[in-house]
Amino acid sequence: MTQCPVSGLSVTEKDHWSFEHRQGNYTRKYSLIGSDIIHVQELANHDIVPEHLYAADFSSLTGEENLTRQPVFILMDCAPVADLKFSYKREFTNLLTTQDFDLKLIVLYNIQPSVRLQFEMLQCLATEKLPVIFSGSYEEGVTSILDFKSGTLVTAKPGAGTDEAFRKSFLADVSKMLMLAQFDELSVLPPEEHSAYPYFQILDMMRRDLVSLDDEHHQLIEKIEQNFRVLLAGKNSQLDEQVEITRKNEQRFKEAESALLSRIASQEIEATRISTANAEKNAALRALFDMIGTLNLDPESMEKISAQCAALFETSDKAALVNTELTETDSVFLSKLQKKHPNLNQRELRISLMIKLDYHSREIARSLGLSTRGIESIRYRLHKKVGLDKHHSLKTYLANLATE
Repeated sequence: MTQCPVSGLSVTEKDHWSFEHRQGNYTRKYSLIGSDIIHVQELANHDIVPEHLYAADFSSLTGEENLTRQPVFILMDCAPVADLKFSYKREFTNLLTTQDFDLKLIVLYNIQPSVRLQFEMLQCLATEKLPVIFSGSYEEGVTSILDFKSGTLVTAKPGAGTDEAFRKSFLADVSKMLMLAQFDELSVLPPEEHSAYPYFQILDMMRRDLVSLDDEHHQLIEKIEQNFRVLLAGKNSQLDEQVEITRKNEQRFKEAESALLSRIASQEIEATRISTANAEKNAALRALFDMIGTLNLDPESMEKISAQCAALFETSDKAALVNTELTETDSVFLSKLQKKHPNLNQRELRISLMIKLDYHSREIARSLGLSTRGIESIRYRLHKKVGLDKHHSLKTYLANLATE
């Protein structure tokens, strides 16, 4: 820790209080003189044009050192600063008007002639509560702060009506227009015979023009907002209409769905009735066929009766197959099987599907109202009809056909 050569106060420096500004190729360094003077240095061996004041750094430092609630003073070394970006001046203005710590005084020293006028314009925005003063050197700057703290600092104000007073007023009015967007009447107007009078006239003309431009800007914004409100109202109206259409469509779809479900339920009842009637008919036909088998009929008549009964059984099986609800996969399989083996009848197609679906002979027999032995006989005939020898499985063949 070092000591200030002017005040003898300790100087606190920390590594994270110093950082390199890459775009400007210079280093900004903060240090704390005593417990309340923040010293800011722009370190460079060439002229710089800073873009930012980095006012947030002051808040961070005061917070870190617990200085938020006690008076704080800023001492800034402006030696390498040759010009100022507008963004820097705007941030300097914000520092003068808004801060979250108790800033009492800003002292600028080592100001180059090329940038002095811009700093004077910013100085004109200072108030009695937060003055900004210029010093020639570090020693003068520290002394000014010490005198301010002791109440002995005297800042001479230019006398009213003097050239310096008019100059200060001119800079103050320009700064208010430029940095604060305030276009009030000029604070001071020199006599017409004064050499500065034409410049104040030009400034007042600029002020009135800026007022007009500001009014036009607000009118344009108001017009844009009005157009936006109209557009938004139209879009909201379209949205409401679309919502209503969607609601009606949804209601219509629900009604159609309800009607379809009701129709499906009715058809399921009808299908159940037909299936039941078909099963009863099959049972009656088989009972009749069995009774005929007990009669002592000649072979020719028996063959005709058997053929007629077989035709009735086949027709019944076809109806059962048609009335069965098939999946898309089942339909594709049956189409493949029928195309490859057109000699298969509807009952054989149905039984082939049930075999492929891994139904046992007993389950197939129960479903079709046939005996298990009858199903085994049909499977045996299917085995031959599709051209398989005794070493190949009918189920495997059908499963492979389904995956082709």
